[in-house]
Amino acid sequence: MRLWTIHPKTWLIGVFFVLSVLLPAWFNGHKPKIMILHSYDSDYSWVKDVNVGLHRVLDQHRDHSVHWYYLDTKRHPWPEFKTNASTAMRRMIDTAPPEVIIAIDDDAQHYVTRHLIDHPTIRIVFAGVNNQPADYGFDQARNVTGILERLPMAALRETLLLIAQHNAMRQPLTIRFIGDRSETVLGDEKNFRAHDMTPIRVLDSRLVDTFDAWQQAVRESAGQADFLITSNYRRIRRSATGQELVPARELIDWTERHATMPLIGTNGFFAEDGGMLAIGTSPFEQGEVAARLALELIGTHPPIHPPPLRVTEQFVVAMRAPLVQARHLILPRIYEAAARSINKYYE
Repeated sequence: MRLWTIHPKTWLIGVFFVLSVLLPAWFNGHKPKIMILHSYDSDYSWVKDVNVGLHRVLDQHRDHSVHWYYLDTKRHPWPEFKTNASTAMRRMIDTAPPEVIIAIDDDAQHYVTRHLIDHPTIRIVFAGVNNQPADYGFDQARNVTGILERLPMAALRETLLLIAQHNAMRQPLTIRFIGDRSETVLGDEKNFRAHDMTPIRVLDSRLVDTFDAWQQAVRESAGQADFLITSNYRRIRRSATGQELVPARELIDWTERHATMPLIGTNGFFAEDGGMLAIGTSPFEQGEVAARLALELIGTHPPIHPPPLRVTEQFVVAMRAPLVQARHLILPRIYEAAARSINKYYE
């Protein structure tokens, strides 16, 4: 009986082929794993821009694997949804723990990362956090760092005073903060009130749950405030008894049609939602800084102390030209240029 033989050259080609398939798979499977965990959904403008910042840094490095997840709590703000989504996410982390988690916005910290404080192998980098680190136990944690999201109050103050100067508005200006009652806005409002806006006068804030309450707050502000300031408004319900949320565009359109004073946003997506002008925290900075911090932590282990916390330094401008013109406001041309530079100038 004749035995089947394989020519050495054929055998070597086969081995090479198998290794060319298996080795990359083995290498990718053993790369340090970075998990990016967003509180919100992938279609949210803020999330898209944070991801631009993340990609700018992470795409320059190929010695790690990146996995993206979205809790989607902005569109589903109900406690039972958040609890179920976070439970599933924490189980997945337990099953396949990443080396670093980049967790963005407050819900991701409240429902997921605060349960991983001082984890022996997982490091946490947060971004987009409006509350204080101590609210999540991060102030004493040995495996946590990140960048705090803070309203660009100095830039907002300068803008308001410039508008008043160029439009001969009465002094002192009076402003009021208005928003929903989400975790993010509660943090924003605390930071808003902590900032010295002198010579601008700051009235009591109005944080509301329903569309009726929002409308009432806008109407009551007529004759009291020269400007309304908002950071977010996506958790305004249609009614006190239902769970339907008012679409952002509808809410902002109503406000533009009925408010006697301008409404200014502190997030770039405000103009995308139909708002006149936004002096917003830079989502690009949040993503870039978080990515750089994550790369610093790759390959390190507690008890090595993580890098110090960072705070927002940059801001963005977004504007909708027809609304500026409709209110007969004059703005320095630099605002149009700044908005155009990031494709947030709407004509």
